[in-house]
Amino acid sequence: MLGGSRPDGERMQRASESAYDRVREAALTGVTVVVPLLVTLYVLSIAVGVVDDLLDPLAQLLASTNVAPNASEVIVDLVGVLVVVALTLLVGFAASFRSGERVLAYFDAVLERIPGVGAVYKSFRQMSDVMVESDADNFQSVKLVEFPHQDAYTLGFLTTETPAAVEDAAGHERMLTLFLPLAPNPVMGGHLTHVPEDRVMDVDMTVEEGMRAVVTMGVAVSSEDSGTDGLSRERLERLTGEDVAPPQASEGAE
Repeated sequence: MLGGSRPDGERMQRASESAYDRVREAALTGVTVVVPLLVTLYVLSIAVGVVDDLLDPLAQLLASTNVAPNASEVIVDLVGVLVVVALTLLVGFAASFRSGERVLAYFDAVLERIPGVGAVYKSFRQMSDVMVESDADNFQSVKLVEFPHQDAYTLGFLTTETPAAVEDAAGHERMLTLFLPLAPNPVMGGHLTHVPEDRVMDVDMTVEEGMRAVVTMGVAVSSEDSGTDGLSRERLERLTGEDVAPPQASEGAE
């Protein structure tokens, strides 16, 4: 009896840890999706409110001249939204020119000097640059690492070689620094990991293909010649060097 209860206890512990990991990952993913959306809506609402205040004389003028007196506030709100959209597009176009880049660089420098705000803004700015830039030079290559537990593999992006101080503290001679993004919103979530080089596997993917796989939650894993079937069992076995069990048919399947 004692011999049988021990494996059962270990299985229950592993199942509990696995359930905790799934809940934790779901919570983190939910936060990374919801928080940017809420922040964006909050900032846009403030911007629209500021524009509405500036256009308040227009609303009063429309009301006093009996030009759409009942719809003056609605008209001003719509104009405010259009102004915010136009300003956003204008900033985007300006940033594509050299002079606009200099202005934005100055704006970034000013914000980064604000105590408390600067560090947060700089971190979000760097992460946005990493994800938005089309040349993908910020990531060197796509890797495969065993994470978050044994026999589970996660796509990662090689950022740089691990600093010597981290290697010395970890007791490894050679390590790699990887960014493991959270799907489907890698901009706001992920893990910065330092992994021994012998535990990192190369993947025959471009950085663009790897990022596409993350954003589409694995639907579009590789280029068009691979279709949308994802990583095949044979390909995963070649990458990991281990046998991968085929998926089991569901009950009732013929």
